[in-house]
Amino acid sequence: MGFIKNYCFQVLEGAKIKTMTYRSVFKIALLLVALFLASCAPEDLDITPTPVPTAVPIIKVYVTGAVKDTGKTVELPLGSRVQDAIDAAGGALETADLQRVNLAQLLSDGNQVNVPSVGDSIAAAPTPTVEPTANANDPKVFLDKLVALTPENMSGGAIQWRRDAKNPPTYAAPRGGNTVRVSYTESGGSLLELTYGIFPDADTAKGFYDTIVGSLQSQSKTAQRDEYPTPNQFGSGTYGSAGIFLLDTIVVRIAIPRYNTVAGGDPVKPLVNDILSYVEQAKGS
Repeated sequence: MGFIKNYCFQVLEGAKIKTMTYRSVFKIALLLVALFLASCAPEDLDITPTPVPTAVPIIKVYVTGAVKDTGKTVELPLGSRVQDAIDAAGGALETADLQRVNLAQLLSDGNQVNVPSVGDSIAAAPTPTVEPTANANDPKVFLDKLVALTPENMSGGAIQWRRDAKNPPTYAAPRGGNTVRVSYTESGGSLLELTYGIFPDADTAKGFYDTIVGSLQSQSKTAQRDEYPTPNQFGSGTYGSAGIFLLDTIVVRIAIPRYNTVAGGDPVKPLVNDILSYVEQAKGS
C-alpha cells in the first residue's frame, strides 16, 4: 500500500509540473507576440484621438474713438465683450476715458463701440452721404427725426426707461445704409438699445435684417409674431431679449441685453407699438 501511495504522489506532482510548464510557455509566447507587434509599428504612430473643434459664430463690430486703429471693423467670436473689441482695434489710447465705457458689456453682430477721450463728449461716427430713394427722406435727416421722436423717458410696462446720458445716440454706416443706436437704462441697471436703420433699397435692408436675425438665432430660440408687421423675429435667451422688424427699407431692432429687474415678463413687447409708431411718424413728416 505504501508503494502505491508513493507512486500516485509522484504521478500527481509530475502532472502539476507539466501544467505549470505549459502555462509558463503560453505566457512567454504571448509576450513574444506582443513584442513583435510593437517592433512592427511605426515609431511616429500617434494613437491619441484628435479633438474635433467646435465652430464658434463670428460677429463683426465697428470700433471708433480713442483707440489705436479707430474706424476699424473687427471680427470677434460670439460672446465677446467691449474690452475684446477695444483690444482687437489695437487697444485704448492714453487719452481714452474708459470709465465712461462698459467694458464688460456683451456684443452682438453689427454693434459699434465708441471710446471717448477724457473731457470730450462722445462723438457721433461719421456718416457717409447716401442718395435717398424716391420714397424716403435723406437718411441722416430721417434718423435725426427718429431720435427726436423717441422720448427721453419711456414706459415699458412695469419698467420706466430713461435715456442714458453717458451714451448719446451713436451713428454708423453698415452695408451702405445708415443706422443710429439710442441707449436707455432703468433704476435696476437694465439696458435697452434701440437701433433704427434706413437703407437705399429693400434688398440691402433685408440683408442687414437677415444678419441681425442670424445673430439672434445663434443666441436664443426665435419666433415670428403675426400681431406685428412682418417679417419680424423675437427671441429671448442667455444673451437677453430682442425684437427685430423689417419695414421695406427700414430695419428696427429693440434689444435688452441686460435685464436686472424683478418685474419679470417680456420686456420687449410693451415697447413695440410705441416704437413702430415713431417710425410711421418720421415717414409721414
